[in-house]
Amino acid sequence: MSVAEPTFSTEPLTEAEKDATLRFLGYPNWAALAQSIQLGYPAASQPLYLVFDSFDRIRPDSRARLRQDLCRALEIEAQIAGSSSRVKTTKVGEVTLRADEFEQLAKRLEFWTKRIADTLGVTPNPSSQMSYLGMPGGINARVIPT
Repeated sequence: MSVAEPTFSTEPLTEAEKDATLRFLGYPNWAALAQSIQLGYPAASQPLYLVFDSFDRIRPDSRARLRQDLCRALEIEAQIAGSSSRVKTTKVGEVTLRADEFEQLAKRLEFWTKRIADTLGVTPNPSSQMSYLGMPGGINARVIPT
């Protein structure tokens, strides 16, 4: 960490921090986990065990790093939400707005999401509807005609 950055806590993660982590990784925050197979694939809860396990296993210094990356992801998410008012506008007076602002913010959010995943040693949810690694979200399950 640089001198200008705040020091993040090394205490165990709060429920709110765990919830934000799960959301950025594309996992649901269920009260109870299913132990089933859906359409021939493990239910979305199967890799979730790895994420919950990693919350308790990472070292205290990694908790601080995770908190830092979560803060950056939350900042970018807020910028994405704020950019919706600029979607229809391309120029205001002498100022030309960046046409690819949303795409660039989404790439930055994906970067920090991958950093979060790396810190925990897990992968983003393969069943998530968000795009990871340039692939569309969700598992493509083959439908067998009846």
